[in-house]
Amino acid sequence: MKSVRYMALPVLLTLSAMSFAQSTVQPAVVSDSQTSFNTVKSLAGEWEGPVTLDPPMPNMPDMNNPVHISLRVTSRGNAVVHEMQASGTPLDATKYDHPVTMFYLDGDHLNLVHYCDAGNRPRMVGQKVDAR
Repeated sequence: MKSVRYMALPVLLTLSAMSFAQSTVQPAVVSDSQTSFNTVKSLAGEWEGPVTLDPPMPNMPDMNNPVHISLRVTSRGNAVVHEMQASGTPLDATKYDHPVTMFYLDGDHLNLVHYCDAGNRPRMVGQKVDAR
């Protein structure tokens, strides 16, 4: 009977410690950047439609033709590839525009790198905005 009493104390202490530990666990906080990135990932798929430029740009090619956009989640969900081209044109980068943009999280910042047909590579880094 004494052994039961001696065992009851460690069991009760263990159970109370476990319940205390579970009650102090906080749910993971999702950052604004992660929420935005999840929204971008939810748009994955093939999209097609007309493009409107406002204001109109006379030096741009005919924008009355639909544009085909592909959004693909890659790298085990850590990046999104955005590709754009005029609908009905083959994937021939020597003859047709085919810009590519990569979205990814770097810490608490949503970033993108746009590989432009103009030969430049703008990089955009999201920053927290003070909403006053």
